[in-house]
Amino acid sequence: MRLKTLHTGLLALAAILIAAPALADDAAYSEAVRVQISKNVTYPRMAKVREQEGVVGYLVKIDGGGAVADASVETPSGVSSLDSATIDAIKASAPFPAPAGGGATVHGNVAYKLK
Repeated sequence: MRLKTLHTGLLALAAILIAAPALADDAAYSEAVRVQISKNVTYPRMAKVREQEGVVGYLVKIDGGGAVADASVETPSGVSSLDSATIDAIKASAPFPAPAGGGATVHGNVAYKLK
């Protein structure tokens, strides 16, 4: 019984050690995607004129080749032009590096603030 418990514990530890680099890779990949998207964000001109600000929460699903399979607004800003500009930035950022494991889902935010 003790040997079985020890064996199960070692298997669980091995699974954690194997998964830890994958989790770090997932975090690094997600951050790389967010950075790539942020480089393509353009503040809509009319939103600037109207002094509109907001934060848009987004979700992007990336296929195994790095293409955008789906992009959506998870948390709208309340300003439709800011929400649309975020989706446009995601699409303009593609293709992304091919994710390990055949696909990825990345969550992020874009903050539109006037200086």
